[in-house]
Amino acid sequence: MNINAKKIGLALAVPTALLFSWSLVENHGLLCVSRYETDFAAMPRTVQISDLHKRRFSRGQKRLIRTVAALEPELIVITGDLVSRTELDFHETESLLKELCAIATVIVAEGNHEADLSPGAYAGFRDAVRRSGARLLDNEIVRWGDICIAGLRLPPTYYRGGGFLAARGKYECTAGTLWDRLGSCPPDTLLLAHNPRWFPAYAEWGARLTLSGHIHGGIVRLPGIGGILSPERTFFPRYAKGLYSDKDAEMIVSGGLGKPRLFNPPELCLITPKSD
Repeated sequence: MNINAKKIGLALAVPTALLFSWSLVENHGLLCVSRYETDFAAMPRTVQISDLHKRRFSRGQKRLIRTVAALEPELIVITGDLVSRTELDFHETESLLKELCAIATVIVAEGNHEADLSPGAYAGFRDAVRRSGARLLDNEIVRWGDICIAGLRLPPTYYRGGGFLAARGKYECTAGTLWDRLGSCPPDTLLLAHNPRWFPAYAEWGARLTLSGHIHGGIVRLPGIGGILSPERTFFPRYAKGLYSDKDAEMIVSGGLGKPRLFNPPELCLITPKSD
């Protein structure tokens, strides 16, 4: 190997090692809180948890629980993929939800990984949620304080069966889909809908604020560009992470907690109404 080749190899090895080291820190050491203020005046102080999958934040999720408790929420919502599609044992899920229920009311909506569970595993998941004291919304709307909370559940065909490598949904979610599954939208409704791609439909249906996840922040995030890739194999997804508006409707997309990521640390979302 000549001297120039050695220099090139060294020049590549150093940033690669630094990038790998940062990735380890980001994926296994960090837990960030993103704070959002909404125009939804009736919105309670809420912590959003999304896309936990199999990620563990210390033994028994104690670091996650402590972080949520320190934010002093009135409401905790989980916007899908609390578990992964391969899971069969939900004792840890039940334990986590019980701890969260000791902090505040916990409301759970499902994502595509819950939809992909086998029938037996899905029954076990639902039983674990029920035993924990959390409320699972299965295409339901409930009244909570001054607001209504709707939980949208869609079958796997809305997440796969079309697009590149069949990674995009075979069917599109429209405002009519929400009408069919949830009925009419009451005033001051908070919608928990896992996939943010259909924000225009959520706004048309009438949701005042939608909370979503699913995109994992775009997996890799670059300054000035944002998220690079969605789980649907779509580059530069339109709604990857953050606060979005459509006339009077708003949507907050969590970057989530689980799955590998780069320049996109695991996050919880704290959502509060704007102060005067």
